[in-house]
Amino acid sequence: MSLLIFLASSLHAQRQFTDALVRALSGTEASAVVLDQVTGAVLAQAGKQRSALLGSAIKPLLLEYALEHGVVRADTEVYCRRKLNIAGRALPCAHPADQPVFTAERALAESCNTWFAEMGRRFSGEELDAALRQLDLPHQQIISGSLEQRQLAVLGLRGVTASPLQLAHAYRELLKRAPADGVVQRGLRGSVSYGMARPAAVSGIVILGKTGTASDPGEAWTHGWFAGVIPNRLVIVVYVPHGDGGSAAGLAQRFLANFGPEGAAR
Repeated sequence: MSLLIFLASSLHAQRQFTDALVRALSGTEASAVVLDQVTGAVLAQAGKQRSALLGSAIKPLLLEYALEHGVVRADTEVYCRRKLNIAGRALPCAHPADQPVFTAERALAESCNTWFAEMGRRFSGEELDAALRQLDLPHQQIISGSLEQRQLAVLGLRGVTASPLQLAHAYRELLKRAPADGVVQRGLRGSVSYGMARPAAVSGIVILGKTGTASDPGEAWTHGWFAGVIPNRLVIVVYVPHGDGGSAAGLAQRFLANFGPEGAAR
């Protein structure tokens, strides 16, 4: 293929991705970015790039570090009573109550705050600061932070912010580190197939994804995130400035429904 033909085909693909993304976000204040997972190239962007706390979208990023460094194990069990309070904040779990004992994979798929608060308890300040540095996301140093501050950081409610583009690159790096048959990738797949990210599911397409909901300091409303990957094809991150992770996942689904199982435009 000549360089001119290659450039023409690349520009055509970018226009397809951009058109699909703009249509998916039409009528909303959301912003989003799509990356080529293999090369990291930006395939499409839409909306205003802004930084915000990540909520539960940070959980898989920190879980992979915690598993690699022995902070938790895949079979670490935590009993969830669904009611959780940290530093005076009520952070109840929203997952079903029928199976109250969680290990790492299902805790990620169903976004169990109680399990991840326990992971935050097991991090030392030094370990958590090292994990946050590895993410290459803007964050506050937490070495001297209290237990509650560490737990809030692990839940994505303190200290770490990102733009859609920054979070997309973080998820791309995560999928390069996390084993294909490992806890994190299985948990992200479960999140879309039966867990908190179900609104992003598209029949016939394998999607790994995670939602997040948080409110920034001084704001009464929440914002929502969805970060998802079609393995070896695409990374998509959607940010909704007034909403939650479910609404962000629904917008991602509008985009992903335009593409076949191989991540190519239909």
